[in-house]
Amino acid sequence: MRLAPVDYLILSLYFVFVLSIGWMVKRKVATSADFLTSGRSVPVWITSLAFIAANLGAQEVIGMCASGAKYGIMTAHFYWIGAVPAMLFVGVFMMPFYYGSRARSVPEYLKLRFDEKTRALNAVTFAVMTVFSSGISMYALGLLFELVLHWSFTASVLLSAAIVLVYTFLGGLTSAIYNEVLQFFLIVLGFAPLAIFVVMKTGGWSGMAARLPASGRPLRARTGAPARPRGCRRGSRTGRRC
Repeated sequence: MRLAPVDYLILSLYFVFVLSIGWMVKRKVATSADFLTSGRSVPVWITSLAFIAANLGAQEVIGMCASGAKYGIMTAHFYWIGAVPAMLFVGVFMMPFYYGSRARSVPEYLKLRFDEKTRALNAVTFAVMTVFSSGISMYALGLLFELVLHWSFTASVLLSAAIVLVYTFLGGLTSAIYNEVLQFFLIVLGFAPLAIFVVMKTGGWSGMAARLPASGRPLRARTGAPARPRGCRRGSRTGRRC
């Protein structure tokens, strides 16, 4: 795939727009509280969209698609069983304590609740996790650009890191939140038509259902667990070994 001049123009305009958000927000950043917590003035619906967009990064868009192709619907269990209950628990039970403490970060809250050693341990482990998580996202992005657009992998990673660094340095958390909202709408508007076209390409719901008997395999075969013979039940008294 080769990009035309108009494609590079659109990419350039997008990069300029993203950086301009940080530049415009910079005028409202006067203290460390403004930089780290946006002065606690960002509306709830904006922060909610930014939270959703933060979970629509390269790991989810690329990694979850690959896991879905390999393991099937079991990939979604990460959200249904793990992530969603955990987010609800944090939002309903933990956020009131966190917000009432006026802490600017989780390590700061742990220092207020426990001691400095707990804060240091959480800060170090969170920093290590963030480095690995961000590294995976940047690796997936660079690999995608290299395969699809034939860009240099190193240049793609450095370019994406530089853009995020600049707009975050300029506007702090506020700039990051508004850029996340922008990316949320771009991701939704970009992938919604793609999902519709994929369903249409397969012949709609009936077309997808018709393909399942030919291409699908039993769940146990996909997970690697041995399948029991038909008619054999766990705890059967017929004497058959299952």
